[in-house]
Amino acid sequence: MESLIFQQENGLPGLAFEQVIEFISIFFFSSLRVGAFLLAAPFFGTPSIPLQVRIATAMILSIVYLDQIDPSIVLNAGLFDFVKIIFVELLIGICVGLLMSILFSAVALAGEKIAASGGLGFAAQVDPTSGGQTPVVSNIMTLFLVVIFLSLDGHLALIQAIHKSYDFVPFGGALPIKDISQYGIDAAGQMFHVASIIMLPIVTLLLLTNFSIGVITRSAPQLNLFSFGFPMTLLVVFVALYAYATPLGYAMEELTEFSLNFVSGFLMEIKNGQ
Repeated sequence: MESLIFQQENGLPGLAFEQVIEFISIFFFSSLRVGAFLLAAPFFGTPSIPLQVRIATAMILSIVYLDQIDPSIVLNAGLFDFVKIIFVELLIGICVGLLMSILFSAVALAGEKIAASGGLGFAAQVDPTSGGQTPVVSNIMTLFLVVIFLSLDGHLALIQAIHKSYDFVPFGGALPIKDISQYGIDAAGQMFHVASIIMLPIVTLLLLTNFSIGVITRSAPQLNLFSFGFPMTLLVVFVALYAYATPLGYAMEELTEFSLNFVSGFLMEIKNGQ
C-alpha cells in the first residue's frame, strides 16, 4: 500500500482519498479476527475488563496485523466475496476464543459441584468473569485460574496464536466447518473430563464424610443432620480446599498448557481449509 500523503503543486502535503479508503478497508478486515477473538476469549472478553480497554486493544492489534491483509483481495472482491471473508474472519476469532473459554469453564464447573456437595451452593455472588450468579467456591477457583493464566503469559500466547492463525488460514482462505464443529464437541467433552478430575478428590472426601456422618447419626439419633452433619461437612470442605491449594495450582497450570495446545491443534487442523 502506497503512502497516504502526497505532495501537491503548491508544496503543501495532502491526503490521497483513494489511499485513505484503501487503508480504512484493510484496517476494518484486520480488526474482524482480532475483535471477535477479544470478544470470546477468557480474561479479554470478561465484563470486568472495561469496554474502552478492549476497543483500544483491538485497534492496536489490528494495526500490528495490517501486514497480514492482502490489499488486492480487498480491492478485487465482490459482494459475495466480502460476505464470505467477513464470515470466515469472525468465525476464526470466535472459535479460538470460545475454545479457550469452554476449556476454562471446567474450573467453574468443578467449583459449582464442590460447593453443591459441601453445602455451599447457597453462598453465591456475581462472577466478574461471566456476570452471572455463581457459588463463591467457583468464583475463587476461577480467579485462581486467571492469575495462573496470566503468570504463565497465557494471554501473550493467545495473541501469538491469533497472529499465527494467518499462517494457517490466510486472509481470504477457506474454512472447514466440519472440523470446527468436531473441535467444539471435543472441547465440551474435555471440559467435563477436566472438571471431573479437578473435583474428584474433594467430592470423594465429602462422600466419605457424609457416609461417616450417616453412620454416626444412625447410631446416635440426637446428633441430627443439621446440628452435627452440616457443620462437619463445611469444616471438611474448608480444610480440603486449603490442603488442595497446591495440587490445584499444578492442575490449573496443566489446564492452561492443555488449552493452548488444544488451540494450536485446532489451527493445524484447519490449515488452508483442508
